[in-house]
Formats: sequence, structure tokens, C-alpha cells
Amino acid sequence: MKLPELPPEPIRDEDQPGYQKEIWQPSWRCFCCEDTGIVRSRLAAMVIRGYNSNRDRLPICQAPGCNAGVNWLHLEGNIDMRLTAAICQELDRISREDWRQSTQQKFINLKAISQKMAMPGSCERTEQDNREVQQRKAEIEATSSDQWAAMRNAYLEVDK
Repeated sequence: MKLPELPPEPIRDEDQPGYQKEIWQPSWRCFCCEDTGIVRSRLAAMVIRGYNSNRDRLPICQAPGCNAGVNWLHLEGNIDMRLTAAICQELDRISREDWRQSTQQKFINLKAISQKMAMPGSCERTEQDNREVQQRKAEIEATSSDQWAAMRNAYLEVDK
């Protein structure tokens, strides 16, 4: 039997041909468990005193609209069902707010970096500056090609 030849299947999207990098945004719907069904460790530690994900039972997400926790119910002795829907909903709200603040802070940091790297004199224009720019633009656009040729010749001292 001749074996088929299959194309490679890269694991990382970055290895795919034509990949375009973009700013990452979460695709999950539940920020409490990130659609895994298990409450994120940092969030579980807010509710369960001394929570250790390597030692303690897995806290199952019961947020309204999130059914990912159902996938873990077969592990009866290893799951923690004490986090109610109300608790998970509040953890979801906290995590969403953290995400919003993180992205806002990243935007502020990027804006500060771009302002540091901006060309000197490229600060924000005032209304007066905008009027001057518009006036100069109108003057330049009103200059005829004969006038441009005369100015060029005068500058280059062509006719001397």
C-alpha cells in the first residue's frame, strides 16, 4: 500500500502562510473561566482563602450562560461546586473590568511612547495654526506654473 502525502499542519497561526499579526482580543464569552469551565486561579483565590490550584479541587464555573463547567462534572471527587452562579457572575464582571483597564492602560502607554518618538515640532495644532496652514496652502495652489518656473530659475540662477 502506498502511503498518502499530507501537507504540514502548523500548530501556531504565526507559522501559517499569509498570517497577519493583529492586536489580540479574547474570543471567550465567559471571563470567569475563559470558556474552560474551571474558574481562573486568580479569580478563585478572591473567593477561596488560600486557594492553591496545584492542591485544591477545581472550582467549576456556574456563571449564567456558561455551560463549560458541565464538561468537568464527571470528576466528582476533584471538583468544587461551591462557587454559585452569583459568585461566578461577579467574578466575570471583575475579570471583564480588569481586561478593560488593561487594554486602556496599554493604549495610554502606546500613546505616550508614540508621543516621545514623534518628530520635533509635530505637536498638536491650534486653530490659529490650522488657519495659517490653510492660507499657505491656498497661496501655493494659486501659484501658476509660470510663476513656479520663474521662482525656480531665480533660485537656481539659470538666466545669469
